[in-house]
Amino acid sequence: MPIDEIILKTQRLKELLAQVPEEPTYDTWMKQIHELLDDREQLLAAHGPDLEKADQTVLRQLVDDSQKIARLIEAEHQRLGMTLGTARMERKTVKSYVDPYEDVDSNFSGLFDQQT
Repeated sequence: MPIDEIILKTQRLKELLAQVPEEPTYDTWMKQIHELLDDREQLLAAHGPDLEKADQTVLRQLVDDSQKIARLIEAEHQRLGMTLGTARMERKTVKSYVDPYEDVDSNFSGLFDQQT
């Protein structure tokens, strides 16, 4: 029954979104999320009329879960935006750093590289 498959994909989405991974596996995690969202959307589009015949309690739960998924995705987008913003700020800070000794012609390395 299509509703069961939609429910399974919805549950899997909730599970994945509940545990945001660290950097090494983040891209794989994001790819899984997108695939599940696409599959779920196709199922909903293909079986929309069938859903009207489904148990109302199940449908309400599906709607609640969908709203929760939307909130989790939005929170992750905001977190990513903040992460990107922080990275941009760090990059700006690095670019704006001025080496005070950049124009000094003298080479002081001889003073520091000698063994005593």
